Amino acid sequence: MSERKIDQSQSSFGVGFSHTINTEQIANTIHNHSPEQRQTRAEAAKEIQELLDQLSQTYPTTTVADKSAVAAKAMEEIEKQPDVKKKVLKALKAGGVAAVMELTNNPVVKILTPMLQSLLDEGE
Repeated sequence: MSERKIDQSQSSFGVGFSHTINTEQIANTIHNHSPEQRQTRAEAAKEIQELLDQLSQTYPTTTVADKSAVAAKAMEEIEKQPDVKKKVLKALKAGGVAAVMELTNNPVVKILTPMLQSLLDEGE
């Protein structure tokens, strides 16, 4: 089992803490789901990928501001399409934001990730 000890009890940032992270457990959380859950994540990731690719053809993604604008536009599109939003929410609930984003290959995804997390938080 792979464990990683993070000790910030002497940290000068806020309140210090010490916590052991079990990297194997995190990997299992992301990868050990039913075939249906994996398919749901893959379908949602594909929808997100296609949407980001489409928006990237219309809008520039050169700067961080450009990428932020595309991410915001992607969230607008997800919100406007109830079936896509439902599919994305189902995938996020099944595997979490990290698992879905792991399947998406686009430079905007790093900016979109916290937006999707907020969508998940609102959906619960």
